[in-house]
Amino acid sequence: MSPTTVAKYDPLRDHLAGSRVAAEELLMTFEEIEGLVGPLPASARAHRAWWANDSKVQAQAWRAAGWRVRSVDQRAGRVVFARGPRGGAYRAARIAARGGDGKPELSSPRTLPVDADQGMSEEAAQSLLVAFLSRQGWRIERTANTATREHGVDVMASQGNRHLAVEVKGYPGRRYADAARAHKVKASTPSTQARHWYAQVLLATMLNRAKYPDHELAIALPSRPTYQSLVSRTWGSLARLDIAVLLVADDGDVVTFDPLRPDRIPTASGSGTEGRHQDSRRR
Repeated sequence: MSPTTVAKYDPLRDHLAGSRVAAEELLMTFEEIEGLVGPLPASARAHRAWWANDSKVQAQAWRAAGWRVRSVDQRAGRVVFARGPRGGAYRAARIAARGGDGKPELSSPRTLPVDADQGMSEEAAQSLLVAFLSRQGWRIERTANTATREHGVDVMASQGNRHLAVEVKGYPGRRYADAARAHKVKASTPSTQARHWYAQVLLATMLNRAKYPDHELAIALPSRPTYQSLVSRTWGSLARLDIAVLLVADDGDVVTFDPLRPDRIPTASGSGTEGRHQDSRRR
């Protein structure tokens, strides 16, 4: 990669770094950006992946300045930058100020059942998630029939110009779900099986990146200690992949871990309410 190519986006980096905008988001038109860096390539208007917050030279420019792409409307020629990239000087400063390593410490939701190995079917998790998204103003585009293991994304939703693709997993119980074997206790523990399910849902979500480049990606999991621990331990990778996490509690509350909004990540030392979205009827 030539130094000339890298230098092309330096003016954008400097513009964003020197921005005095107090807000967390900054709207720029493609014309404004081209006024800084010259003509954008055709792929900037044709492919959503051009605006991905990855290792491409243009992404390195806005990430180094402490910003990331929140959303882009290629038809209108507008992009919204949000403060807080992963990597770069901004993330290092946040980590230093927090005195940690940048990995979220997950709080235990108050609704966690006494039996931490209590199962939740994928169908139940999906149903609770759909109800939550609907309450938050999302329009549900499709839901896969998890009972029949229908192929395709488990939940597709939209809200304005935003499009969301969510892969859902349940949490295994100690006994088999089918009636013929319901009296038998599984040989493997729920936590062991949950690790395999976690790997499966991550793979499915990573494959969705190529299928749905314009969509925000997320995984939805029952709120259980095993999943909470796995999310905490893999958060750096999840953030780099732009994969949000929705932990679904038994009463329908959802704790969100959004790589675009690090300020909403709950910590064990806090009240556990940051990042928690509750049914408005209970507020």
